[in-house]
Amino acid sequence: MLRFSTVLPCLLTLLLAAGCADTNNPGTWDQAKVATQMKSSLKLTEVSLSPAAGGFSGTGKAEDGETYKITVTQDPANKRLDWKAEGDRGSNEDGSYSIE
Repeated sequence: MLRFSTVLPCLLTLLLAAGCADTNNPGTWDQAKVATQMKSSLKLTEVSLSPAAGGFSGTGKAEDGETYKITVTQDPANKRLDWKAEGDRGSNEDGSYSIE
C-alpha cells in the first residue's frame, strides 16, 4: 500500500510541471501578446494579426496614418521574436525581441 507521504510529493511535482508554461518566452507568446509587443516596438495605434507558419502576419497602422504589412516569426528554442514591417509609404523596419 502506498503511503500518502510518498504519493503527495509526486502528485505536486506533476501538477507544477504541467502548470508552468513559459509565458515569458516570446517564441511561444499568443496572438494578443505579440500584437501588444508590435504596437510598442513599432509605435503603432492599431495591429491586426492572424496565425501564420512559424508566427503571425497582419497589418498595423501608425499615428501618422501609414499602414504596415507585418510578418512575425517566433523561435521558441531561442526565446526570440523577429519581425519585418513594410509601410505603404516606403518605410521598412526589421526588429527582434528576445530574453536570455
